[in-house]
Amino acid sequence: MPWGFVATVAIAVLAFGLGQAVAAVGLSVFLSPEALAAPALPADGAAVAWVVVAANVVQTVTLVLAARVRDPSARAYLGLDLPGRRDLLIGFASLVVLVIAADAATLAAGRDLVPQVQIETYRSAAAQGVLPLLWVALVVVAPVGEELLFRGFVFRGCAVSDTSAPPTIVISSFLFALLHVQYDWVGIVLIFFVGLLLGVLRWRSGSTTLVILLHVALNLEGTIETMIMAG
Repeated sequence: MPWGFVATVAIAVLAFGLGQAVAAVGLSVFLSPEALAAPALPADGAAVAWVVVAANVVQTVTLVLAARVRDPSARAYLGLDLPGRRDLLIGFASLVVLVIAADAATLAAGRDLVPQVQIETYRSAAAQGVLPLLWVALVVVAPVGEELLFRGFVFRGCAVSDTSAPPTIVISSFLFALLHVQYDWVGIVLIFFVGLLLGVLRWRSGSTTLVILLHVALNLEGTIETMIMAG
């Protein structure tokens, strides 16, 4: 039996808040007071890598503990089932179409395919010798943490019927997009559509594992693009 709507939202906010508190402490360790007070944080590769890992670990542990209160198997509660071959094929095909469309729209609008902040962060990580950690943080840790929060825990507690699933997908996708404050409004809109796709696939397949794999693939593609652009 899943947590109810109010409890699900409260626990999700708590888990996210704890993760962000850890992130704030981590940033204070890596960055100077002047940098923290600046309107835009510097693209410090080591800070980004360590903060992403720490925040998502704390967030994920909180969600897993909350899931186990309602179900002895947190894996089952969070929908961490192996997806079927058909769901995998549909999921990856849909993601490829979305990525191609997004990249084409970005280029057609005369915008950079890779945001400058990503390139600067990548170069900073290379200079600091933490590129492997950055790859793990962006390609593995962030997708797992974000999907367990939005398409795992929140979806399980809020999308309890075919009626409640669509609004849950839309609202969670909106919040998911807003978290990516490092991008401009165009990037946030594109991430919203990614969230919609992942939400629908989670709903139809019943598998959070599927959307984690798709999110990993998406971030891998984006990190490879960043590597190429960073030279």
